[in-house]
Amino acid sequence: MRKTVLRRGAVLFLTAVLLLSFFVSPAAASGAETGRTKIGREDHAFVELPGFVKPAEPIINGKSAILVELNTGTILYAKNMNQRMYPASTTKVMTALLALENLSLDDTLTISYNATHDLIDGGFDWRFKEGQVFTIQEALYGLCLNSVNTLGYALAEKMAGSVSAFAAMMNSRAAELGALNTAFTNPHGLNDPNHLTTAYDMAKILWGAIEIDDYRRIAGTEYYNCPELKDGQIMNFTHTLSFLHPDNKWYDSRVVCGKTGWTEDASFCRAVYATDGKLDLICVVFYSSGENGDRVEQDVESLLDYGFQNYSLIGVPDFGDGTVLQGKIRNQNGEVQTIEFSTGAGRSLTGGSRILVPNNYAEMNWRLDLALSGEELKGYASLGGVPLVEYPLSLKRPEESTTSNYFPTAVPNTSTQQEPSRNETVPGSSGTTDPAETLPDGSSANGQSGSAADNQDKDGKLSGNILLLALIVCGAFFLLCLIGLLFTIGQNRRLRKRVDRRNALKKDS
Repeated sequence: MRKTVLRRGAVLFLTAVLLLSFFVSPAAASGAETGRTKIGREDHAFVELPGFVKPAEPIINGKSAILVELNTGTILYAKNMNQRMYPASTTKVMTALLALENLSLDDTLTISYNATHDLIDGGFDWRFKEGQVFTIQEALYGLCLNSVNTLGYALAEKMAGSVSAFAAMMNSRAAELGALNTAFTNPHGLNDPNHLTTAYDMAKILWGAIEIDDYRRIAGTEYYNCPELKDGQIMNFTHTLSFLHPDNKWYDSRVVCGKTGWTEDASFCRAVYATDGKLDLICVVFYSSGENGDRVEQDVESLLDYGFQNYSLIGVPDFGDGTVLQGKIRNQNGEVQTIEFSTGAGRSLTGGSRILVPNNYAEMNWRLDLALSGEELKGYASLGGVPLVEYPLSLKRPEESTTSNYFPTAVPNTSTQQEPSRNETVPGSSGTTDPAETLPDGSSANGQSGSAADNQDKDGKLSGNILLLALIVCGAFFLLCLIGLLFTIGQNRRLRKRVDRRNALKKDS
């Protein structure tokens, strides 16, 4: 009996330890994925371009479109980007993404009867027959280059057992990628009145796909010759994206990969990833009409040129690199006071380590304005009057607290004595500010930045409180298990004494 009690106690103790480790390290079980390259922002967030005067935008034929720079997540161009549209075969970006995440390239795929018969008229490729066997890699080349609907259908069956079950997988993964207005019903994009997405969502989906190394390799291949099949037929897959073919008038060396689409209801669609080594752009165009697709190619080319030719990435500047700076403010009595301070590390107001600006702004001098966020003094760096970076400030002189009259409610200004910041300013370099003009109290720069800082503090406190609560719960559970173990041992001892006493009475009698 004593051994049984000890075993139960050990089980309870191990359970408590496992629960404690689960709460303290909830992400320990998630390993790093292989075959992926991070492109752009870690959080894949889309942000609006700050209040710059934008370069003249191109006029495109497509009814819906988006152009996004990935390093900053900045939306450079948008036209009905949240309007739900038929995506046609750009749907296959999601199908390929799921296949690469769930299947091995060396695995085999057998074409089923349904994959060759359960497609609408015009969706068949008569080269494919029931019983044919391909590797997953061969199937993905056919899917991404030649847009073979039969292969999309077969891949869906391979992964989920049926098209409807696979559609549920597609929608779940789309939501994880931030595509919240997407409702896929099939793996190929043939028209269904309920099969809809947006240009915004397709850009999110393509961003997830291009971070898979094999997707960029496969979806960026010009031609692929499929090995000989059992019946002696050789499949030749040619990419339908004109930008990848050097002998095509639309060839663009900046385009890495992409997907085309067309149905009568969806018209011409494109989802393209391109880079010039500095900017990384995703361009999505839906429903661009035209007889031979030239209009949609023109739309994509115009948007890519607009992004690459008009915008630059610059770094977050260091003001003084920790040295003491001077600035002037006007106190509540109307007197001008000189203060000395140093800046902490800058934080882009749009997130990320770099900032995207129109080219003419990249040539401007940085300007540092002081502002009160609650009772905390902060600095805001701007270009051309557009606040872009927030800095914590450390006051050196005077020594009074921020509640004194040295810090009035009006937003004061300051200037540094560093060399002008030109072109691409990177962390660690020095910046300079132009002569400042007093900003009105409660301006958007001050209000937005203060709110962002407050939210970050709240998020940090909330995370700390959750972890502390988890530790308290686990500690309490462990204590209860220990008390239960001790109680059980005590009960066992009392029971043993009663048994010994009873046996002694029997001997006496």
